[in-house]
Amino acid sequence: MKPAAFFDLRQAVASLEEEGRTIEVAGQRIACATLFETSRSQASVFRLRAGQRIPAHTHSAIDDIFFGVRGRGRIRTWDEHGAARDQALDPGTVVLVEPETPHEVSCAEDEVCYVLLQAPKERYDSHHYPAPDAPS
Repeated sequence: MKPAAFFDLRQAVASLEEEGRTIEVAGQRIACATLFETSRSQASVFRLRAGQRIPAHTHSAIDDIFFGVRGRGRIRTWDEHGAARDQALDPGTVVLVEPETPHEVSCAEDEVCYVLLQAPKERYDSHHYPAPDAPS
């Protein structure tokens, strides 16, 4: 039996600003730091600035669970008919996006920080979704 693990979210968010860790997503540098990774799941903290977004995509078999930490963001999903639905991602909110659900994440103000938990990690994949209302 393994002991419980503790992760300091404040420290992880501060590391985004201090260490400048980024990943490239659709030609944008997005601040990102890993919180933890196990054989079953992974979690990272992200910061998007004004105008940044994670483009529309789907996952075949994983849940994306978003936890709002700071600022204001938006998660847009599309139903099977292509109709969009927006969900605010504010501090203290949790948004679950289940497998096969097209979704994108964007910054709604100056910045948004959120934790993204993905599970089951071993089934991770990502597929572009041609959103009907995506910017060109």
